[in-house]
Amino acid sequence: MAAKYIQIAESLTNRIRRGEIGDGSRLPGELDLAQAYDVSRTTIRQALASLHKAGLIETWTGSGSFVRYDGAYLDEQAGWGRALARQGIDTEARILRLDRIIDAALAAELGIEETVFLALDRVRVTLAGREAISLERSRLPWQPTFAGVLRDGLVADSLQQTLGACGIRTIGGSEAVSLVRLGKEDAGLLGRVEGDAFLATRRTVHDAAGHVVERVDSLLHPDHFRLQFNFGEQPR
Repeated sequence: MAAKYIQIAESLTNRIRRGEIGDGSRLPGELDLAQAYDVSRTTIRQALASLHKAGLIETWTGSGSFVRYDGAYLDEQAGWGRALARQGIDTEARILRLDRIIDAALAAELGIEETVFLALDRVRVTLAGREAISLERSRLPWQPTFAGVLRDGLVADSLQQTLGACGIRTIGGSEAVSLVRLGKEDAGLLGRVEGDAFLATRRTVHDAAGHVVERVDSLLHPDHFRLQFNFGEQPR
């Protein structure tokens, strides 16, 4: 018979893949899982370590951030389109730019030697009201497989699925948030008035080896999006 933690890891894996738990937010805490499976927290930690090794979860000690749209949590790892669709919000992304560029300044800022990037700029609008809710500018250090992306476009209109098809898996990174006033160009793309306030995020995403996979600057409609940050020990 398999060790108890292996059985629990298999159970959690099945529940995650069926969407029963997780679904864009965190798994239940160690204590809750220990009580649910009637085992020690040590056994739960072993099970979670197995899930982490398999790439099913990421562990962030004492902190975390979650994006919400109109009060609903979004699973950013699934990509904006799929995450919003899960909440019953149908959107489409209009591609403004999909190109191969050279940006030595960005490479220096990221501390990488590669100066060639895949550039992807998109405006996302709701299908119901045709309201622009986000403007995203992604820059990804060039990979040979990106030549196919330029030729064929994104897989299912999703950058996350495209990266997966290219064999690239992200595990986490860092994000900065600020409030900005829209310039003339961005206001025009978003159908807003120059000077309107928008939520600006800058995210740098890494793979398991610590290599930069993506730098994305996003402008999010403040009437819909907000970021929630958690820190320290969460109540059980």
